[in-house]
Amino acid sequence: MSDNKTFFKKAKGGKLGFSDIFSDVFRRHTKEENARLFLAGTPLTTPDAASMLSKWLKPYLFARIFLVGIVLIIAGIAMNLDLMVPFVFVAGSFLMPVVGMIFFWEMNIPRNISFTTVLLMFMVGGMLSLVFTTILGMFYLTDSAVALYVSVGIGEEVAKLLAAAVWLRKKDTKYVLSGMLVGAAVGAGFSALESAGYNIVRSGGWNFSQMLLRAMYAIGGHVSWAAITAGALVWVKKDEELSAKHLRNPVFLGALAFSAGTHALWDLYPGSALSPLLFVFNILIVWVAYMIMKRGVNQVVEISLRANEDRLTFAMDHDFLEPLSGVAQARPRPSRPVSGGEMPGVAVRHGGGMPGVAVQSGGIRLQCVKGAFSGRRFALTGRVRIGRDPARNDLVFPSGTAGVSGVHCELLLQGGQIGIRDLGSSYGTFVNGNRLKPNQLCELRPGDRVNIGSAHEEFQITLKGGSI
Repeated sequence: MSDNKTFFKKAKGGKLGFSDIFSDVFRRHTKEENARLFLAGTPLTTPDAASMLSKWLKPYLFARIFLVGIVLIIAGIAMNLDLMVPFVFVAGSFLMPVVGMIFFWEMNIPRNISFTTVLLMFMVGGMLSLVFTTILGMFYLTDSAVALYVSVGIGEEVAKLLAAAVWLRKKDTKYVLSGMLVGAAVGAGFSALESAGYNIVRSGGWNFSQMLLRAMYAIGGHVSWAAITAGALVWVKKDEELSAKHLRNPVFLGALAFSAGTHALWDLYPGSALSPLLFVFNILIVWVAYMIMKRGVNQVVEISLRANEDRLTFAMDHDFLEPLSGVAQARPRPSRPVSGGEMPGVAVRHGGGMPGVAVQSGGIRLQCVKGAFSGRRFALTGRVRIGRDPARNDLVFPSGTAGVSGVHCELLLQGGQIGIRDLGSSYGTFVNGNRLKPNQLCELRPGDRVNIGSAHEEFQITLKGGSI
């Protein structure tokens, strides 16, 4: 998995850009990453708040399917043959809305909604929104074309919101990104069903230009409109039950007005599929969705960092996100086992204690080189127990971290000298490549490398500032 440290640092500083979201999407992903993508969203696989940042893989599936859709559309334009009509029909009616839905699914960094649930939202939400649209259609204003299309814009956006509210009403729906996903799934279902009707039933047969138009603008249409409205609703609702006060919030009303207004203008404009004005419309809609998405990413960053701070009970440097490029690489040295049990802290050798450089107790740092805490440096004081169990550890690894036991090992600091003891872990604790015997204390010195369970979780003992 790629390192997302830079991405989330930018998000926290409000400097997130499109290039940051789509970086590394075309790199080759492992089978494990693919499995993690599709297995997320269940009670057993949803990452906790402290680890959801490190588990996000960016929208790589969307990027690949989107290219397929673009190729189909270009082929349909270039060939203009009856043979291409079914392909363009699929792209216009189903493929592009589904592609947009997949993008919002992959952008749902909390990973709290499974793909099967997304498909359910797509099908059920799409049908419900059509039913609500039919009911609301009885109240449309028909005095003029403008009144009709304004009514249609408001009616369809409200109908999609009502369908999305089936999932958004719950108290545990607190993430803006999750709200946007729910809206996008409902909007994609509505778009696919409506487009199929326009492309066949209402056109009296295959209408190539109609299909092409809907294929080109599906993502910036119903999918984004519904995502904007639903995301804004969760923005104001937070972790509360949905109520009338949230529907009166200016942020939500502004988002609904934008979606309904641009929807009405879209329907009013009689231009062709290649009209520059429609491109401008699409860019504007996508930009607004992107701004709400940035708020969602910032929310995730805030929650995750707060969760990490709550779980780490010992002092941390203020510069824990400092890059590690300036850290010198220590050459492997053999571990130095010593007999334990002579002192309550770090066991010492007779006649002078553990050899090495003694420093002030506040000057020793545990610096993560790679793994779940990559880019962080922790101040060590006293005894620090490491593992996955939050009730019994000071440094708590994410629940699904491979190779790390519930209670894995402990670091003991006394008089400026530090030692480490494996607590009977399943996959072992390693110092400079050498596996420690269970419950045997091993002295550490600045520059030593420590691996927790595997080579994927690596730390280095440093002094304050990262020097060794």
